[in-house]
Amino acid sequence: MRKLSSLTAAAFGLLAFVMLSQAPAQAQFPAYLHAISDLRTARAYLEQDTRSHGAGARHHAIEQIDKAIDEMKKAAIDDGKNPWHTPPPQSGGDPAMPVHTAIRLLNEAHGDVARGQDSPENRGLQIRSLKHIDEARKALEEAL
Repeated sequence: MRKLSSLTAAAFGLLAFVMLSQAPAQAQFPAYLHAISDLRTARAYLEQDTRSHGAGARHHAIEQIDKAIDEMKKAAIDDGKNPWHTPPPQSGGDPAMPVHTAIRLLNEAHGDVARGQDSPENRGLQIRSLKHIDEARKALEEAL
């Protein structure tokens, strides 16, 4: 029991250190890179969900997430950013509730994309990305 509390205290300390030390580093990532990370994590949660209930909705959501990621990768490349160099997801998840976790991550990604600017050079990438995120979120919410 003593080892467990020591391990918990050490893990909490390490987590606090990482969070505090990453605050300035995360500032250099544009919002759409955060969104890509959140979308990839949401997709992973949905892919790990093997329940038969809602399988069609999860599949449709994954397709929409992939389309949103593709749009945002174009924006990243246009900005000279590496779409594979993204920050970690902004929040953790619950493997026991993959659909709920995916919806929360989709909401965070939506907020990040909506806060950005859709420059004329991006040819509507923001609007299309938001449409795909909304479609994925709608499919999952209907499946609940």
